[in-house]
Amino acid sequence: MKFSFRIALRYLFSKSSQTVVNRINLFAITVLVVSSSALLIVLSGFEGLKDFGMAFYDQFEPDFKIIPKNGKTLKVDEKLWKDLLSTKGILSSSRVIEEKVFFGFEGKNQAAYIKGVSSSYTSTSPVDSLVVIGEWIDFDSNSVVLGYGLSSSLGVGVYDYSSYLELSAPKKGKLKFKGSPFVTMPAFVNGIFQISEDIDKKYAFCSIDFARKLLSFEDDEFSHISIKIDSNYSEKEIFSNLKQHFDGRFVIQSRAEQNPALYKMINTENLAVYLIFSLVILIALFNLIGSLIMMRVDKASQLKLLYALGETPKNIQRVFLFLGLLISIIGSVGGVLIGSVLIFVQDLYPFVFVPGTSLAYPVSLISKNIFIVLTTVFVLGAITSAWATRGIQNSLD
Repeated sequence: MKFSFRIALRYLFSKSSQTVVNRINLFAITVLVVSSSALLIVLSGFEGLKDFGMAFYDQFEPDFKIIPKNGKTLKVDEKLWKDLLSTKGILSSSRVIEEKVFFGFEGKNQAAYIKGVSSSYTSTSPVDSLVVIGEWIDFDSNSVVLGYGLSSSLGVGVYDYSSYLELSAPKKGKLKFKGSPFVTMPAFVNGIFQISEDIDKKYAFCSIDFARKLLSFEDDEFSHISIKIDSNYSEKEIFSNLKQHFDGRFVIQSRAEQNPALYKMINTENLAVYLIFSLVILIALFNLIGSLIMMRVDKASQLKLLYALGETPKNIQRVFLFLGLLISIIGSVGGVLIGSVLIFVQDLYPFVFVPGTSLAYPVSLISKNIFIVLTTVFVLGAITSAWATRGIQNSLD
């Protein structure tokens, strides 16, 4: 095997008497470098877009959420609340009331979710940083903060005191004859937040006291608990610590479990991008097949001489297998180096921008994507080289 590898190195770096062979070898390496760097750049660009988009989502949703296993509400007494606050790895937590209600403004109506939160909520989810117009909730008044899509549907603006926004929710318990089945409370818009189209038209925020009156919740009754964790603790450790205080009546969700459809979509798109560009690399490896075949033809007389001197056909076949692997390694490493340089330049001195904006296209170079590129090219190169060198043993016998 050592002999085969040394011969492969000699064939790779020595010039052939046929100029076309040298050009085909150079072209095979160049195509692999370009395709490898393209795969790394695309994966890094997708990673950058994911980080950019998820940064806003992470501001909206907490690290962990505790929800009731059955029903829509959970009971949290003072003892349980103190136990939660003293749990290792928990930086902050906030109790939340969330329910679907009707919003009405000057004859326009829209159903959306209202989140009743306390002043400590922004320590678990910094939603206040997403407010683009106006300010965050005024906890001393009946103020709400609407999503941009919801405010557009209702046609309501910030600090509009000429006409109040009306929030309505079904009454709990027995209804009186001829009585209204809804609890209706006036409110004014203190701010408008913007994150994504789906969330903007679906959510609004208010104080937890306002939500409790509107939805007729008891003092120890909540929809869920939002939790921010210490980054020094793993999710597994946090989950284990929380399980000590919360029995089977509660469900503990990580951020990925809170919105599985979103993470599934992101992972599916990432896989699709990877498979498409892996196909590009596979097509590029056809040049490697041509290079190995031309090298076999060019070195035919030398191969017969090696065989006549006693070298086994299997070791002679390994020469071209190693040659294909060396070309694959050089191409992948060269592609990773060039791709990494371009990604660093884009990150430090942007030259590609999001169409129609002055926003630099986000990129993120991580070790996982480098490993994926190197492994993909090496594995596909090994398969291609093995296929291209088949039959060498039979031609020598």
